[in-house]
Amino acid sequence: MKVLFSPQGGISKELSRLIKAAKGEISVAAYAFSSKYLGNALVAARTRGVKVRIILDRDNADQAYSIDEWLIQQGIDTRFIQVKSGCMHHKFMIIGNKMLMMGSYNFTNESEFRNYEAALFTNSKPLIKTFTAEFERLWSLSSAPSLPVPPSPTIGGKGDYGG
Repeated sequence: MKVLFSPQGGISKELSRLIKAAKGEISVAAYAFSSKYLGNALVAARTRGVKVRIILDRDNADQAYSIDEWLIQQGIDTRFIQVKSGCMHHKFMIIGNKMLMMGSYNFTNESEFRNYEAALFTNSKPLIKTFTAEFERLWSLSSAPSLPVPPSPTIGGKGDYGG
């Protein structure tokens, strides 16, 4: 088990390292995803044949800083969950069914460089199993993008803000 803190605690670097070594599947449930650095790491994993799935909070994904459209354009299987009264506020990543990252850390530059956040990394099989079940439950409740997203003229999508 490892715990890292931000700002500038190396959480995104550790995630990138784990993503680069991943085999099989990567599952992400996130309130916010605007980090092009982590987005590029996930796209590279997908290119290597790793199955990558992301669930995002619908209302937050609609913000200009989210890179959800770019992730979809890059072939990342992305779904959205709309919560009637509240939000999908999870922040976890399951990497290769061998490592779980969970905590307050959103996948954003704000979380990496400005906010005080925590990320716990564990290879605990019972925790990975529990979070995998939660991911699958949310995946079954989520929806795919309703319209095709036109190609983006720039790499990285809409921006890199969010918290």
